[in-house]
Order: sequence, then structure tokens, then C-alpha cells
Amino acid sequence: MKQTNVPTLIQLDYKELICIRERVKANEPSLMPAYSALLNEADSYLQKAPDSVVNKGHLPPSGDMHDFFAIGKYAWRNPDTPDGIPFIRRDGYTNPAAASDEYDLGPYFNMRVRVNTLALAYLYSDSEAYAAKAAELLRVWFLNPETRMNPNFKYAASLPGVNDGMAIGIIEGVQLIGLLDSVNLLTQSISWTQADNEALQQWFAAYCDWLLESPAGKEEYRATDNHGSWYAAQLAAFSIYIGNLETARQMMERAKWQIDVQFTPDGGLHRELKRNRALFYSLYGLSAFVSLARCGDVLGVDLWRYRTEDGRGIELGFQFLAPYLAEELPWAWQNIDNEINGLAVQLTRRAEKVYSSPRLIAVSRHLTALRPPKDWSFWLMTIPS
Repeated sequence: MKQTNVPTLIQLDYKELICIRERVKANEPSLMPAYSALLNEADSYLQKAPDSVVNKGHLPPSGDMHDFFAIGKYAWRNPDTPDGIPFIRRDGYTNPAAASDEYDLGPYFNMRVRVNTLALAYLYSDSEAYAAKAAELLRVWFLNPETRMNPNFKYAASLPGVNDGMAIGIIEGVQLIGLLDSVNLLTQSISWTQADNEALQQWFAAYCDWLLESPAGKEEYRATDNHGSWYAAQLAAFSIYIGNLETARQMMERAKWQIDVQFTPDGGLHRELKRNRALFYSLYGLSAFVSLARCGDVLGVDLWRYRTEDGRGIELGFQFLAPYLAEELPWAWQNIDNEINGLAVQLTRRAEKVYSSPRLIAVSRHLTALRPPKDWSFWLMTIPS
């Protein structure tokens, strides 16, 4: 039987999605290019074989193929040694080999993209075929004993010849916050059963335990950049999913501490502004606080308007970025990226609704005008102001 509960979403808004669905069902012309693009992409996934961590080309240092294993995205072969060992790290420059089938990062990315696409296609079309495929992908990656991933990222962000994995690899778990939004949408289908959901909750409970108890998790807990706030966001979101609201509330207090150590008095994220992808990382760091604030909404904690004693907070972070996102001022720090609008517009659209800020509404409209009509990941996931 279908479950009829209203799903708890973190990075998406269920009421907005239902409103968009009604407009899609009414064949609103402005949404039809995006809807067609969504279904075309979802259709392309229906016949694809599920990905699994056991299919990679390299054996993890543990000797267990069920462990997630990947070199860091910024890890490169050493040009000064015959075998490329030890690898070196080039911050901001992604090594394509990191996403190859030799490691788990690429298949992990594919699994998440496909589940998210299929779940949204199911929501809007009510076609059970999409939900059934998404459920299959989830079972293979997380649940089936022969193919499941162990609930840890111990061997993510490996730097061969230097270490088997780094604590910063925990950042790969960030994408699971959005994946759980898709899972919660799938609870409305007959294909994702209560038993499936309970088994996945057990997986995330084990992962939360690993985050809390492992040396890598404790190191990320102490981080004072986006890794620290994303660690808190992961634990908050996953604890909400498994029903551990005490831990989720503890992460709300940690979020306040992260606001205190990360934001400058004018709203910048000082650690991110030192990166060579400073604009992207400023947005990425701010998005961690948005996810934390959304968790706060579930828990009855208002992080959106929380301010330190000297006035620093999430809203100030948006005000800091506003003139640059509106292209009124040239970006004053390093930026080797060509395009960041997709992330920027999702964040400002969420923020301008919370703060009812004319400034943020103007920025959101400016960024919205740049999105192509077929961009379903934009037009079908939030409602314009």
C-alpha cells in the first residue's frame, strides 16, 4: 500500500513540489520543456544496470569491496616519480580519474543522480515504473548483502602513497541529504516498502554512529570550514530521518558555533575566500548553513535568524554575496570556475522567501532569468518569486 504521510524534506519543499505538480498537470506552457526533459532523462535510466561499490577496479585498503574507495577529487599522480606515487593534491583542480569506474566516486554520483531524477519523475507523472527503478538502485547500493556499501567513508579522499583515506572524504556524504529527500518522496509509492525504508534507516543509523565515533568523524566535527558545517548538516539530516531528534538538536547548537567561527563581521566565509574557487566555495559553504536551517525548521529551531553577539549570521552571508551574484561588482577573490549560477539561484531563491528581502528577490530574479527552459533541476524543484 502507498504511504500517505507528508514526507519530511530538507533541501526541497514538499508544498512547493505539489504546487508545481498541479501546474504540470494543467500543462502550464512555461513548465512543459522542463517536464519533458525530466521524463526523457528518467526514461534513459530505466534500462541501465544498477551501480554498486563491489564493481570498482581497485580493492580498498581494507580488502573489503563493500567499503567505499576513491582518490580525492583533487588528487593527481606525481609528475616527478616514474609510478606517479606519492600522489599530490592540487586544490580546486579535479582529476577526471577520480570519477572513473576504477573507484566508487563516479558510480556513486550516477546512483544519486538517477535516483533523484527518477523520484522526481515519479512525483510528477505518478508512473510507478520510475519509482520501481529508483527503489532497485537504492536496494543495490545500500541494502542487498551482496552489493551494499558499508556505512562509512573511511577510504574516500585517498591520496595513494600518502594515506589510504582522509577525514575530508566525509564530505562525499553531503549528497546523501538530497538523496533522502528522494527516498522520502518514494515512500508515497508501492515500490519503496516500509521494510525497505526501515532497512535504509538502519544503514543511516550505522553511518551516524561512524560519524560520531570514528577518528575521521571526530576530526571533521572539529573542522572550522565548510567541512565542519557540512558534518553537522549530515548528522542533523540523517538523525531526523532515523528519528534521533536529540542528536539532530545537538547539531543545531553546533551550527551556532560554526556560524561564530566561520563568518566574518561583513558576512563572508573567511576560510572559503582563501580558496582558488572562492566564489563556488562561498556558495557551497553557505549552502551547508541553509541545510542546517532547514533541519532547524523541522526541529523548531530558527537558525535562519540566529545572530552572534556581534550580529553575524546566515542572512548576512547572503547580503555579502548579493552584489556579486547580481553582477553589480566584480568578484574580488580567486575564481577559476566558469559557471556557478545553478547553485547560486537555488540558494537565493530559498533565502528570499525566508527573509522577504527585496534585495534577495532582485538577485533571485536576475539569476532565474539566466536558467534555460529545459533545466528541470531548477524549474521543477522550486517556485520563482
